[in-house]
Amino acid sequence: MIESILTLGPASSDEDTIISLLEVAGRFRLNTSHMSCGEIALWLKKLERLFAERSRKIDVVMDLQGSKMRIGEIKSFDTFPEKICFFYGVSSDKADMIPVPHTEFFSAVKKGDHLSLNDNRIIVEVTGISKDEVTCRVIRNGKLSSRKGINRSNHPIPFEKLSSKDEEIIKISMMFDFTQFAFSFVFDGNESEKIRPLAKDRKIIAKIERPEAMANLKKIDRLFDEMWLCRGDLGAQAGIFQLGRLQEEFSSQLKEFKKPCILAGQVLEHMTNFHEPTRSEVVHLYDIEKRGYKGFVLSDETAVGKNPLSIAVFLKEYNSLR
Repeated sequence: MIESILTLGPASSDEDTIISLLEVAGRFRLNTSHMSCGEIALWLKKLERLFAERSRKIDVVMDLQGSKMRIGEIKSFDTFPEKICFFYGVSSDKADMIPVPHTEFFSAVKKGDHLSLNDNRIIVEVTGISKDEVTCRVIRNGKLSSRKGINRSNHPIPFEKLSSKDEEIIKISMMFDFTQFAFSFVFDGNESEKIRPLAKDRKIIAKIERPEAMANLKKIDRLFDEMWLCRGDLGAQAGIFQLGRLQEEFSSQLKEFKKPCILAGQVLEHMTNFHEPTRSEVVHLYDIEKRGYKGFVLSDETAVGKNPLSIAVFLKEYNSLR
């Protein structure tokens, strides 16, 4: 039976919903990029208690920011001015001033670079650079809210070290015996050297989200304990029309990999807003299991969707027929 990894969030934070999802989940996932360390600790304590009360404990994947950069805290905006400025900082209430709390961002970008935000929904071109500011013109406008991803299109900014927040999250999570860790934007597998000493014997998962990683899959497979093909950021980096080719390239190697492989990204996206999946999504579930994927990740569907309980009902019936 294929494993379902269900993301918990605002839509699935009440205990009754968690208990319903616990009945059908192989693992839970927490997207730590959208939480403070205090919120993460509260989540883990609540799950620990519910696991004990229901006499069923499952692993919880702590999805780390890894080498993926995110903007700071902002007001939500539907559109932006033609010119905006990224500055080194953590918060802003101005539409044309966007905080980026990563010093390496300002040293890595160059004039003429294209930057993508919020899974490629917004694209800007760098027009000027100073020590702590990057000015840009907006090429593709769209909605933006706090902590959305930002990176350089086509050639992401290289990863150098774990963020202090990721280190603190690992420290907190290691106090609970059911946690494991997913690492975003893996390139060549060497990122495992940064997390292994802190994660010790816990499972570490490589998220394949950048096209360059496709050339290094066998090495990543060797150095990590599991691989997730994540179509959200991968589509943003490579372009949506390349996703079919990239997924097929990954899928064709499944029998060669030693570690389990999981598919993520809009697997049951229709259920974010509706009570049932599309026929296409159900057929896709069947297909990915036959191809050799060991599981799938639901993100918005259970974290912020309108119908997390409907997903529990669907998965219970789906699993009973396998």
